[in-house]
Amino acid sequence: MTTAVDQQTNAYFDDTYLTETTATVIAAGTDEDGAWAAVSPNIFHPKGGGQPSDEGTLDGVAVTPARDDAGLVVLTGAPSAPEVGTAVVCRIDAELRRRHAALHTAGHILGHLGEARGWQHSGHSHFPGQARLDFDPAGHEDELATPEPRESVRAEFQAQMDAVLARGGAVSASVDATGHRTVTIEGVNAEPCGGTHVRSLSELAGVRILEVKVKRGAIKVRYEAEHADRAPAGGSAS
Repeated sequence: MTTAVDQQTNAYFDDTYLTETTATVIAAGTDEDGAWAAVSPNIFHPKGGGQPSDEGTLDGVAVTPARDDAGLVVLTGAPSAPEVGTAVVCRIDAELRRRHAALHTAGHILGHLGEARGWQHSGHSHFPGQARLDFDPAGHEDELATPEPRESVRAEFQAQMDAVLARGGAVSASVDATGHRTVTIEGVNAEPCGGTHVRSLSELAGVRILEVKVKRGAIKVRYEAEHADRAPAGGSAS
């Protein structure tokens, strides 16, 4: 039996820069949170994997995307549920999408750099203003015991990040036959990920390692990043 999840194509998997499209309503209804709809192709990234959700509209009405228990991306916020089969216009905040993508890609690089030091990645957040990578502090207490060595490590991370970005490389994604998606950063790594990313490391700007500290049982490396191009080519499909 074909389900709505099977019918939904998540276009943001393939094109971070697709920010407007006409789509078809494949499921809709109301629940305790109000009206909801699922569309395909879907350009809305729901919150997950350390990345915040997109913001955007469905036929001009602000909606919030979320993934339900079955894996379907649903949009809530419209005053009423549209009819299944209806064509609708979907738009997302393009500038916010680019910022999220830049932070997520920079976070992957930072995670790789930490693991190259022998640190074990234990958590992450790619939210604007609070982006960080967490690592297990076991065995690194002396290395980070005082402000001076922590600043030295921060500076090392910054120099390594600058070197990766200067070298450049493509960022691509693939989905295997079982539906698992892998994001590959050329010259860096490949890892499972369901988030949005820039197309090339040349599209990252202002990547700064802000702080290295030990807090609440984790090494926390705070960072920030922006998209180099505020209005990249790309755009719409219908």
